[in-house]
Amino acid sequence: MKLIKSFVLALAAVGLITACGDGDKKSDDEKVRSVMTVTPLNRQESAIKNFTGVVKENSTVSLSFRTAGQITNVLVHVGSTVRRGQLLATLDTKDYQLAVDAAQTQYDQLKNEVERLRRLHEANSLPGNDYEKAVSGLEQLGIKLQNAKNQLSYTKLTAPVDGTIQKINFEPSEIVNAGMPVMDLVDTRRMEVEVNIPAEVFRQLNNSSGAYCIVDGERYELQQTGAVSKADANQLFLVKYAIDGFLSAGVNVNVYIEIGGDETVRGLSIPAHAIFEDGGKQYVWVVEQGDVVKRHAITISGVDSEGMAVVESGISVTDRVVKAGVHALHEGDKVRIVTQNNSNVGDLL
Repeated sequence: MKLIKSFVLALAAVGLITACGDGDKKSDDEKVRSVMTVTPLNRQESAIKNFTGVVKENSTVSLSFRTAGQITNVLVHVGSTVRRGQLLATLDTKDYQLAVDAAQTQYDQLKNEVERLRRLHEANSLPGNDYEKAVSGLEQLGIKLQNAKNQLSYTKLTAPVDGTIQKINFEPSEIVNAGMPVMDLVDTRRMEVEVNIPAEVFRQLNNSSGAYCIVDGERYELQQTGAVSKADANQLFLVKYAIDGFLSAGVNVNVYIEIGGDETVRGLSIPAHAIFEDGGKQYVWVVEQGDVVKRHAITISGVDSEGMAVVESGISVTDRVVKAGVHALHEGDKVRIVTQNNSNVGDLL
């Protein structure tokens, strides 16, 4: 019995020593806390947002002859790229040329007669009323001649703007009336990109310092031309941009919108949950040399549309700011910085 009692006492002593050792170890581990940090973002630098847009033509023009006739030539085909003033199609000109020749002959004859009457009038051999009637008749023939010449010129169909032929409705030998659409021309003077953006970016368009798209390695600058202030069923807002250059209509492109870069967005951005209050003031924990935390008083101007606090003073872009668990820390606590993992969805930890 005495031997058994001694053995039990020994086991108890070993257990006590072991328990004390584990307790000390646990106490030591609790002194070093694991934290995640974030580096403040300089809001003076532009943030680039990327969206998918669609290239569309600025407008489509239906082209037609201003007079009736039989088509003699169609000088382009679907897909042809044309320049302003380029000849696209022609009508038979024979009848129109005859009308011009006849009006020209009448005009020339009366012009000679008016010149003869003018000399008689100056010599007081012709009443002024007769001379004025002759001059008036010449003016009317001049108008008739000009109208005939206009009708002749209308037998030529030219491109009013730079563009691409999208559709041709008639072939040579067919007869068309004035105003009948002969072909459709896509106006390429200014192609547009339409892009749908979320509300948080739409609200910042006034702070946009520019936009562009990249196609086949080439950058095209974009100029905002309009925006629909009402969201669609997906809570997206339509914005239109003019392209500095030509891209084919219907092509999808990546649109890059630069937000920021002006006086209205100065400051540093950090997660709002990295801030805590004490005595009515705002603070953050900054991990300093030796991996110890120090409290920094900060001044904030608000929270942006992405939920980031805008800090005006108190920290710099080189600081390591603790972004979560701030209420469990104390001045001078030693910490261990851990990295982000994929299970931290939404940056909640």
